[in-house]
Amino acid sequence: MNPIISERTGAPAPEKATLRRQLLISLLAPVVLVTLISSVISYYYAFNFATLAYDYSLFDSALDISRQIHATDGGMRVDLPRAALDMLESDKHDRIYYMVNDPKGAFIAGHRGLPLPNEPAPAGKPVYYDGSYRGSPVRIAALYSMVPGRPDQDPILIQVAETLNKRHILADEILLGMLWPELLLIVLVVVLIWYGVERGLRPLTALQQEISNRSHRDLSPLAEHNVPGEVRALVHAMNDLLARLNEAMSAQQRFIADAAHQLRTPLAGLKTQTELALRQQELGEVQHTLQHLNTATGRTTHLVNQLLSLARAEPGAGRTQALHVLNLSDLARDTTTEWVPRAIERNIDLGFDGTPADAAIEGDALFIKEMLGNLLDNAIRYTQSGGQITVRVSAGSGKVELSVEDNGPGIPAPERERVFERFHRVLGSGAEGCGLGLAIVREIAQTHNAESGLGPGAGGRGTLVTVAFPKAA
Repeated sequence: MNPIISERTGAPAPEKATLRRQLLISLLAPVVLVTLISSVISYYYAFNFATLAYDYSLFDSALDISRQIHATDGGMRVDLPRAALDMLESDKHDRIYYMVNDPKGAFIAGHRGLPLPNEPAPAGKPVYYDGSYRGSPVRIAALYSMVPGRPDQDPILIQVAETLNKRHILADEILLGMLWPELLLIVLVVVLIWYGVERGLRPLTALQQEISNRSHRDLSPLAEHNVPGEVRALVHAMNDLLARLNEAMSAQQRFIADAAHQLRTPLAGLKTQTELALRQQELGEVQHTLQHLNTATGRTTHLVNQLLSLARAEPGAGRTQALHVLNLSDLARDTTTEWVPRAIERNIDLGFDGTPADAAIEGDALFIKEMLGNLLDNAIRYTQSGGQITVRVSAGSGKVELSVEDNGPGIPAPERERVFERFHRVLGSGAEGCGLGLAIVREIAQTHNAESGLGPGAGGRGTLVTVAFPKAA
C-alpha cells in the first residue's frame, strides 16, 4: 500500500488513529496500568510475607544457639553440635552466618564483623534489621539472652544473618501464583472490551455502509431513529449539510434552467440577424441590420451579466463572502457618484442624501455595491426623462437603511411583491430589461440578513425600494 503523501511538504502524512483504536487504548490502558500497580503492590506484600516467614526461622536458629551457650570458669563457650553447624551451612540458596558476643561486646564464637543492632532490646525479644556482610545484603535477627550459671545478669548478644535469595524466590513464587489468575482475568476483560467496542461501533459501520451505497444524486436525509444518542447529533449535522447541499444543487439547476430558457431567444435572434446581414447586398440594409444586431448583442450582454450576478448572489454559489465592518453611507455615496454619467445621459437628476455617522454594518462591499447598482439601473431605466432619483442612507434603532426613490411611473400594488421574482417584468412599462435586477437585490439582502421592501415614493408617486441592514456590533 502506498503511503499517503502530504500535498504541501511531500512527506508521508501521519496515519490517523481510528475510533476503534482510540476506544481500545482508552479502555485497555487503565486495565494495564492497574495490573502493573497491582503487581508492584503484590510483590511488596509477597516479599514482606516471605521476610516474616524467614525471620521466624532466623529467630529459631538464634534461640537454638542460645541454648548451646554455657558458662565456664574462664568465661563462656558455645557447644554447637557438628550436625547443627552442617544445617546452618548446607543451605543451597543462601549463606547463613552467626556471631556470639559477651555482655561487654567481646567476640565469643561464629563469624566476626556482623552489623550490630542500632538499639538494645529486652532479653528474649528478637530484633530484626537489614545489613550488609561480605559484600552481600543480609537479613539479621539479634537476640539478647541470659546465660544460666553466670554470676552477673547481663545478657549476651546472639546474631544470625542470612542472605536474601530464598526470600526473593518465595516472593516471586507468590507473585506468579497471584498473577496467573489476574492475567487470565485480563485476557477475559480484553476479549469482553473488544467485543463491546465492536458491538458499540456497529451503528457507525451501518451508517458508513449506507452512505457508501448511496448515489451521488441521493441527498435525502439519513435515518436518525436507529442510531445511538451520541451519534444522533452527528447524523443530524450531516442531514443539515445534505439539506444545504440539496438547496445549493437545486439553486444551481434552477439557474441553469433559467439561463438556458432566457438565452435561447436572444441567441436565436442574434443568429437570425447575422444570417440576414450575410444575405443582404445593399450597404444601407447591411448597416441597418448590424445596428439591430448591435442592440440585440447589448441586451444579451446585459442578460448574461445579470445572470452571473444572480449566480454569485445565490446561497451556495461557491464564493465565500468577506464580511467586514464598513460604512454604508460612504459606500453608497461612491457608488451613486459612478452612476451620475448614466443618469445625465437620460436627463435624470440623481442625488444622494446620507450621513456617515452611525452607518456601520457588516457586509461584503462588492455585493452591496452590485446590489445598489441594480437598484440604480432599474430606477434610471424606468424613470422618464427629467425625473429625479434619490439614494438615502439613514440609521435607526439597530438598523441602517439604504433606499432608492424615484418619481417614475411606479409599480402597481399587486405587482410589488412579484417584481422580486426572477424574470418577472411589469407589463406596459415601456422599458427594456430582463427581470433580474430586484431578484438579485433580494438574494444579496438575504445573504446579509437584511430586509428588503418596495413601496410608493413620496406623495404616492414613483417607487421606493428599501434594504434595512443590521448595525455592526
